[in-house]
Amino acid sequence: MNRKLLDPFEPEYPEAIEACLDDEYAVKCAFSHNGELLATSRSDGFCYIWDMDTLNVMRKLSHSDTALAGLSWSRSGRYILTYDEAGVCVVWDLQTQTVRVRVEFGSAIACARMHPRNSAQFVVCPVREAPSLVTIGKGESAEPMVQQIQISAESVDQKTKAASSTCCCFGKKGIYAFFGTSKGAIHAVHTATLEVTCSVKLSSSAVNTVARNPRGSDIVTSSSDRILRVCEVYLPGQETRRKVVAAGTPPSITVITKIQDIVNRVHWAQALFSSSGDYIVSGIQHKAEHNIYIWDKLSGSLVKMLTGPNELLEDCAVHPLRAIYASVSTFGIIYMWTRVPQQNWNAFAPGFRELEENIDYTESEDIFDRRIVQENGGTVDCVLERILQDAHAVAGADETEMDIDVDITDNDPLFSDSDSQSEDDGFVIPVRVECDDKLPPTTVLSELEAQQPLTNDVPTESGQTITE
Repeated sequence: MNRKLLDPFEPEYPEAIEACLDDEYAVKCAFSHNGELLATSRSDGFCYIWDMDTLNVMRKLSHSDTALAGLSWSRSGRYILTYDEAGVCVVWDLQTQTVRVRVEFGSAIACARMHPRNSAQFVVCPVREAPSLVTIGKGESAEPMVQQIQISAESVDQKTKAASSTCCCFGKKGIYAFFGTSKGAIHAVHTATLEVTCSVKLSSSAVNTVARNPRGSDIVTSSSDRILRVCEVYLPGQETRRKVVAAGTPPSITVITKIQDIVNRVHWAQALFSSSGDYIVSGIQHKAEHNIYIWDKLSGSLVKMLTGPNELLEDCAVHPLRAIYASVSTFGIIYMWTRVPQQNWNAFAPGFRELEENIDYTESEDIFDRRIVQENGGTVDCVLERILQDAHAVAGADETEMDIDVDITDNDPLFSDSDSQSEDDGFVIPVRVECDDKLPPTTVLSELEAQQPLTNDVPTESGQTITE
């Protein structure tokens, strides 16, 4: 598909289910940074890596026997973080398919996210411990450094023994990390000093999820009071939609939009931004519905409702570049929501004419003839005439007057990565060639050499062969 031929005014949300991935134990899903891979965490302790082009499983990572609680991608797509309900966090290297680091906590992990710029850092929110920032050592034998973050006076409730932090996410550049608490507050923590720089009280209900906008500085939260809140984060020296924050001003968090279903009062499974950051995407938690709602970020009005099968929706994910959504049902089936793009060829090729219906084309008798007889009786060799014209054009043209066709490979701003300043390292997951166990590679090579010899034997009339 050519992205240049897509209609720029086409809606960026999908319309219907295009494909289904049968993953029996899938619980959570997440797209990679470039959208080429889809990772699913399973209840049997495995993590599957799906290829979005072929819709096949490329890697199977065995985390443990405990059910996975979620996962998180690194920016390059080479590393992936998986965490389970037993308090174990594992960072995988997909290039070598080995464990990069393994960190154990004393309780189950509620949420964990990798740093958007530094693949050696990630934040963890245990259920009964204070949140921590984990830094991976450079050497193979270096131990990871775990630093606890005090987001409030009491990080752990003394009565319930439950941690105050319930979810987390990094900011656009990774300078700040945002933590949602069971008291309904959002705390912005500076990742360098691990100090709380800003806090805001959203409601008295617990914050279930928090996600950042890949194209802006705002975040969206879902709480137990069944309300989605879009909060804009003002950073020092950054011009925002409402005002210009002067340099030296500490960051602040302001609620700009509230979204809720007043009639049905349903719970929301997840709250995310669309690929452009203009819409809010969320799925409902209902045992007989598998619906995804799409709202406008600024007005809060409902734009689209995607209706699926009568299955409970566990989780959903948004493709970072295209109008593709992935949703996980309670039966482990991954539904891929998309829309068929309408390519407008006439807008980019003026000589192209669209046909409303089939027409009969009558070709002339001499269209494929090499020699054409003209009206004056002479003949013209078309192939020779074309060769002579090309030769005269090349010989008589000046180098400064020649038209050079250059293929521009710069990044399209519409599909470029806006949450980073440096380029990706171009990581591509390696493909493994699996040979038949009954037939080793040496046997295959020997059989091929026997069927096709390396020397070129030329037979003669007397029956002898001459080796060239």
